[in-house]
Amino acid sequence: MIQATFKTSPARILDFDIETRAAGYADPAWVPDDVTCYAWSWIGSGKVQGTVAGPDACFGPYEKQREWLRPLRDLLCEADVVTGHNILRFDLRVVNANFMRFGLDPLPPLRVQDTMRLPKTKGFKKGQDNIGELLELPLHKLALNHQQWDQAYREPGWPTVLERCVSDVEQHVLIREAMLERGWLGEPRVWRP
Repeated sequence: MIQATFKTSPARILDFDIETRAAGYADPAWVPDDVTCYAWSWIGSGKVQGTVAGPDACFGPYEKQREWLRPLRDLLCEADVVTGHNILRFDLRVVNANFMRFGLDPLPPLRVQDTMRLPKTKGFKKGQDNIGELLELPLHKLALNHQQWDQAYREPGWPTVLERCVSDVEQHVLIREAMLERGWLGEPRVWRP
């Protein structure tokens, strides 16, 4: 006799974000991105964590970048659902490319809930910062213009880059919750690399 088993514990939902820098311009239609920072929070934990690659891992031997990226891959694979803003079109594709470039296995299919996927609208700015303002949330992500980004990557240890990434996740946790309350967010869907 075969018995079906069902998960009775709540889903482990990972909220995450990455920061990147262009890794070159060999082809004008294609710009590879290096992941320079990532931050994450397990929904319900009340805690956001983050890490920066720093110049040694980002611009050093592939082994350093691979070892720095490995925990991110583990986190994504451990989650029952992965959430973030614009992760279907950007974050997941970029991290998957980085995993492969630096010698890690590509991601398996993941259940994903992307807050960029709003109900059909026209003339509605879908950026995370705009949605946060619309929802009147108390937290804002750290806004950086081009010059501030340039300066952030010149700081020892890249603390501003880390602060930006962590602030994205902190705000996104609230955005997702508010969107769920308003019925704006659909069920997670499977993303296949």
